[in-house]
Amino acid sequence: MYYLFLGATVLSHLLTALLFFFLRIFKAKQIEREEGPKSHKIKSGTPTMGGLGFITVFLILGFIFVDYKYFPAIFLALSFAFIGFLDDLIKILRKNNLGLTFRQKIIFQTLIAVIFTIYLINAGCLEYTLYYFIFLVFLIVGSSNAANLTDGLDGLLAGTAIIAFLSFGLICFKNALIGGAAFSFIFAGAILGFLFYNFPKARLFMGDVGSLAIGSALAGLAIIAQKEWMLALIGGVFIIETVSVIIQVISFKLLKKRVFKMSPLHHHFEMLGFSEKRIVLCFWLFQLILGIFGVMIG
Repeated sequence: MYYLFLGATVLSHLLTALLFFFLRIFKAKQIEREEGPKSHKIKSGTPTMGGLGFITVFLILGFIFVDYKYFPAIFLALSFAFIGFLDDLIKILRKNNLGLTFRQKIIFQTLIAVIFTIYLINAGCLEYTLYYFIFLVFLIVGSSNAANLTDGLDGLLAGTAIIAFLSFGLICFKNALIGGAAFSFIFAGAILGFLFYNFPKARLFMGDVGSLAIGSALAGLAIIAQKEWMLALIGGVFIIETVSVIIQVISFKLLKKRVFKMSPLHHHFEMLGFSEKRIVLCFWLFQLILGIFGVMIG
């Protein structure tokens, strides 16, 4: 399986280099949020939509080397990537940070998740119960948005996602789920090829086209491999980031107090004075610990 990982890394790195060139020509630039950390203002103007590179590599190699059983998860990732693409494109054209509304994204994501789940049930891949159906739809939508929330520091999502996919790949390989392992190693390698451009100080951002695809791909893979429960561990960093936002919102609405200086959690540490690179490396280390533990028990 290592050849899939290495091949995806090389192809993604080359394609991302080409993509980086064209994104600068077409001025596909990131516009930082006004309410974000002041230190991020200097990042405005950095090319975005870099996720197009690793998504393209994943699609090409995925359809060649991955078992057809996992094709629905590939289409799921592609569909969520398209939502992210639209969101990024609208922001670029408007030259602000206002893309699709939250409601629009949730509606599109839920619709795609429902179609994906119904297909797997009709194909006999899953047993139907109403609660399980609702859980899977929630899992897909939640996972994609959790990944999106994590994409707030240079290299943070890319690095944690690589570790998550490698961990899932080893779990699949350990359980003789070769198609799932191939899926994981290809995606991990493709993201690594992009990470060379995204590690602090980032020259390129993945955009929503990349982050939404990562989260949905992890969920789709886990569902088809029937390892949904492993997402709670393998996706631990994403869950913590999301929970920090939920706590912050509830606390402020009910008590008019903020638990964190800023959410998601990585921004809290920024506000405490930790360097971006240090925060990212610490999150990677925590994700690695979770990944190792997941492989041991998976």
